[in-house]
Amino acid sequence: MVKIFKIFCVFSFVIILSACNLTTCETKTAPQPKQSDNINVFFTPGTKCETNIIKNINKSNKIDIVVYSITNPAIVDSILAAHTRGASIRVITDRTQSKGKGSLVGKIRSAGIPVATNIKHKIEHNKFGIFDDRYVVTGSYNWTTNASYYNSENCVFFDQLEGMEYSKRFEYLWQLYNN
Repeated sequence: MVKIFKIFCVFSFVIILSACNLTTCETKTAPQPKQSDNINVFFTPGTKCETNIIKNINKSNKIDIVVYSITNPAIVDSILAAHTRGASIRVITDRTQSKGKGSLVGKIRSAGIPVATNIKHKIEHNKFGIFDDRYVVTGSYNWTTNASYYNSENCVFFDQLEGMEYSKRFEYLWQLYNN
């Protein structure tokens, strides 16, 4: 329960800090908060979310991804490289976004990586990745080039909670969208 409270506090902090920075941030790269307790928070515009997602993809053997949109070629290249080296990868994404302009879902699917799209919900708006069943990234950050360079978004990295809630949610969605 304490860990859940800590995560809630971090998300609240992120939302408050984002609201404050909307009126004062005039740089191309958003300021980054200090990191602690194996919780890392990053903001865009800037490449900290992208860089840390890629770093975790590159070192993981099992990667489960649920994202609304994937158009970032650097992230997709790291997914494809991880697949080539033998990592187990599954991707869930939004059905409409997967067919949109700039979507790289077809490239992922063509490489032989299992991809599921939403069939039971209006949109699949989750944005999280699970690395080796233990480390999670989540937040408003879409895995897109626009998210890194133009949008005001956030990502939070942390060790998965004892209840494995993100893994449970991934498995639930995977089963739901594959039946």
